Amino acid sequence: MQVRVKGQMKQTTFLNKKGADQYADMIDKHGWEVAERVRIDRMKRTESTPTLREYTARYLDPHSGLLTGVEQGTRQGYEAEAERSFLQTLGEIPIDLVTKQDVGSWLAWQERQPVWRDRNKPLDQQKPVSSKTVRNYHALLSAIFKSAVDQGLRTDNPAFKVRVTRGTKRENVFLSPAEFNTLLHFIPEKHQRFVLFLAGTGMRWGEATAVTWGDVALHGKPPTVRVTRAWKKSKGGPLLKYPKTSRSRRSVSLFPDLVAIMGAPGEADAFVFPNQTGGHLWHGPFNTRVWTPAVRKAMDADLCAELGLTVIKRAPTIHDMRHTHASWLIAQGIPLPYIQARLGHESITTTVNTYGHLVADAHDQMASAIAATLTNVGPRLSITQHAEP
Repeated sequence: MQVRVKGQMKQTTFLNKKGADQYADMIDKHGWEVAERVRIDRMKRTESTPTLREYTARYLDPHSGLLTGVEQGTRQGYEAEAERSFLQTLGEIPIDLVTKQDVGSWLAWQERQPVWRDRNKPLDQQKPVSSKTVRNYHALLSAIFKSAVDQGLRTDNPAFKVRVTRGTKRENVFLSPAEFNTLLHFIPEKHQRFVLFLAGTGMRWGEATAVTWGDVALHGKPPTVRVTRAWKKSKGGPLLKYPKTSRSRRSVSLFPDLVAIMGAPGEADAFVFPNQTGGHLWHGPFNTRVWTPAVRKAMDADLCAELGLTVIKRAPTIHDMRHTHASWLIAQGIPLPYIQARLGHESITTTVNTYGHLVADAHDQMASAIAATLTNVGPRLSITQHAEP
């Protein structure tokens, strides 16, 4: 094989086509220097060392015993994440030859990529991959290298302490009751009760669409719905599994009007909010055909003015119904630990970090505390001192 490097022709001979193809692919992704380093090291070896791709497959194999305590759907999710991220550029390098610089080069490449579903769209329609997604990819890669260290395949973890760009996190959208009313106006009538249920309970999509009539206690005081299952992603389609965390198995109280809009109870094993054939209500089609058109209309200032509705300023996602629900509870003075239990957060830290800034009393109390502390401290400033000259 001949390759031009910095104006000079380099020739390398391979005994089989697979080796030549891997060498060419590595040059394309990492440059000649990295490809040559890997080739020379392989020639010195007396034993076969797995590539990162091969060891990743071994690590995620449920029979290897290297990764335990995860459901099959989660394991399959990891396989998909690895394939669309670090295996794209690092997969053919022997696992003991991947350097910290290689990991850094992959991160720089990854942060320039669009979200996976947009990769084949025109450039102006592609959304950049989120920093949270990149961090998830990096965490998986780091776990794989840690396992390789434990197995004696290398002495260090090259992904450890490699910094990931934080990026700009999407801000949650909290709708006011008037804004929610606008959104609901544009939701088709047959789906309105489901959207009301999401906003009235704060459940995740996977939890709400898994609720059956057997989970609902309509005659309790107050009525409740028990969250015991949730839809999880898997290669063959969503699977019904336990909820996200142990605290996600919970009871959520229902107010009378919400019970009324849920309709007449069905069989115990029937979904409360099914699709047209009685099966699982899928997120993708609902988001495309129902949610997105409604949001677009709710953000149309002229249309909303014509109908006497409050226009929505920022586009909410379906998951923002959960955030909106929490903001309404906080506005009514419900303590954060109660909200933690209702939403099924594993830790109060999650609740505080997500919604703590909405607690108005806390801001007032902290400002008052500082004001009281600094009373009679330092110079007394009058309003006139701050007036414009």
